[in-house]
Parts: sequence; C-alpha cells; structure tokens
Amino acid sequence: MPSLESIAAELPNGFHDAFLRRLVVDYVERRATLALNVWVGELEAATDAEREKYRPINVTISGLLWCIIEAPRTTDYGSADGLWIDAGPVSSLKNKPAIPKVPDDAFAWWIFVREWNAFIYVAGADASLGA
Repeated sequence: MPSLESIAAELPNGFHDAFLRRLVVDYVERRATLALNVWVGELEAATDAEREKYRPINVTISGLLWCIIEAPRTTDYGSADGLWIDAGPVSSLKNKPAIPKVPDDAFAWWIFVREWNAFIYVAGADASLGA
C-alpha cells in the first residue's frame, strides 16, 4: 500500500517547502487530489536557479477517510506560487490534534500552511504520485 510517506521518500526534499496550488476533495469517490509544486533543488548547487528548482506534481489520496481544514488565522491566501507548506505524518507531531483515529492499514498526515498558520489533516488508505 503506497502512502504519503513513500511518496515523500521518492522526492529529493519530501514535501518540505512545497507549494499547494489546489486541493480537490471528491467525497463520492473518496479521493483527494493535491496539485503541488515540490522543491527539487539542491542546497549545494552552484546557482540560485538550481537551488530553488521546483516541479509540479499531483498526489492522489484514495480510500479517503477524512480531510480536515483548520480555519486560516489570517487573510493572507498565499502567492501566485500557491500556499507554502510542509507536511508529515500526524504521529510526528508533539501536540496531537483532536482528529479521528485511523485504521492500522491507513495513514494520517498533517499539512502546515505557513501563510494561514493553520493545518490541513488528511487520512486515507492509498496515495499515488502523478505528473
């Protein structure tokens, strides 16, 4: 079962400093699709362009259990690049949010939106990576 963790492991910098451009939740199909620009640059690269290189990807979460979006704590809705995010498994958070538990064969992840100073939480059974 692919998960967001296995997708993050495939990316040079995981979801660190990525930009969320679009989030589509399909409740009937139990699917969420995230359109992202992920950071693929290398810190040791010779030029700024190489260090700050991004590429667009789509991540699809199937077997969606839930998607929880906290209210933004600001009216800053990001830039033309999207919303600046970081992400990781909920289990990595020191302060666990009040969210539903997930079955052992599913995953739960947090997405922190810097401009909002708020989280998006998502849980599902599968994740896949597309261009």
